[in-house]
Amino acid sequence: MKSVQYIFIVVSLFVTSASQAINLVKVQGKEDLPVEKQHALLPYAFYNDSTEFAVAAAFFGIGYLQPQTVMVANAFYSSNDSSSFFLYLQDYRLSNRWFVDLKLLTSDWGEFDSYRAGNPNFPDERAGSNDSDKDNFILSKGSDNYHRVNFRYLLPIGDGRGDPLHTFVVDQQGLLVPGYEAGAREWNPFTSGRTRFDVEAFYREQDLEDEFDNQAEFKTNGLTFFLDYDNTDYYRNPTQGSRQSLSVIRDWGMQDDDGASWTAIQFEASKYFSFGQTQSALQRVLALNLWYSDSPTWDSFDKRGEDKVFHRPPSFAGSTLGGLDRMKAYSTARFNDRSAVYYAAEYRHMPAYNPFPKIPLLKYLNIPWWQWVGFAEVGRVHDEWDYSELHKDLKWDVGAGLRVDAEGIVVRVDIAQGGEGSNVQMFIGHTF
Repeated sequence: MKSVQYIFIVVSLFVTSASQAINLVKVQGKEDLPVEKQHALLPYAFYNDSTEFAVAAAFFGIGYLQPQTVMVANAFYSSNDSSSFFLYLQDYRLSNRWFVDLKLLTSDWGEFDSYRAGNPNFPDERAGSNDSDKDNFILSKGSDNYHRVNFRYLLPIGDGRGDPLHTFVVDQQGLLVPGYEAGAREWNPFTSGRTRFDVEAFYREQDLEDEFDNQAEFKTNGLTFFLDYDNTDYYRNPTQGSRQSLSVIRDWGMQDDDGASWTAIQFEASKYFSFGQTQSALQRVLALNLWYSDSPTWDSFDKRGEDKVFHRPPSFAGSTLGGLDRMKAYSTARFNDRSAVYYAAEYRHMPAYNPFPKIPLLKYLNIPWWQWVGFAEVGRVHDEWDYSELHKDLKWDVGAGLRVDAEGIVVRVDIAQGGEGSNVQMFIGHTF
């Protein structure tokens, strides 16, 4: 069985870009020098169950249009005829406090598990529900196109007062130099941390053919309104402070053939506790996270003849668990329903000893630090927002991972074991 996992390090920037926005990072001793322009072309290969063997190439450039601007292009082709092309522009400054990101992803996929209705072996069970069978999926293949334009405004309060481009200074080990934090002093948006408001226009279209020769097309487009309060010390590798975000996602049904509009509301919060250094550890951090999601339009519908057209997000949107970030032992969108709750804890341990500069194949990369991580996750979905029911029969997984700071990008590999088996997830950035 296969599931689509967007594990490609450069491609995944489009997911994590919002948390890595409006920043300049300089090395201690070079604070007064302008940011150096950087670019690289990286050919690479990889293997996973979704794509089998693949060859790829990635290009990135930093500081060419503006000092903080990032440009990325990535493409791959695999032995099972999967392919993808990604283009990305991050943090282009429109005015003093307005920034824009542009993201385009187009893909063709070989077989993968789609947890949606249609498997004849489970006629009385809703695929993706909390109690659904792990084999209640449809083998599918097809195309997936995803485009976003994000407009971001940094409020002039807290650490956002003054220059919107916060400069972080790190030492030779990649650790934040004291005095350059962007928050974590106290919980007060007016005195500590940065608050931003985003409006993002999105469009996504999936055109799939399943194992029963059925054709299915899913389209969604609309706007996401996003309010985020980042009160952590360092966005790339937080060790203290907290972060909260609230988003409202609205599709007015303009691209859906049935005109099925829908709304989703999501809230996320994270908290970080530092246990300080020891002789053998540069950092020891406990990170906690919760995520709530609900689609209040789920049960409303319109009549189309004898049929009911419900105002629900597609199975790949809305309240989903499983995949790269939440419930990593499970396939992507393994669980999808109206509502979801999720809780996670990670212990991040950064050893003082760094072996990577001595490894021949890696010594040309700048890898100032690495971490080993232990984590545990619980969560579930439900067909209504019932706080009590959402905390019964929770799905779970536990695991361990490796995090590496490679050229300023946190790369992670996580192995998780859950109630339906195990999974390996590769991505960039911390999970939260």
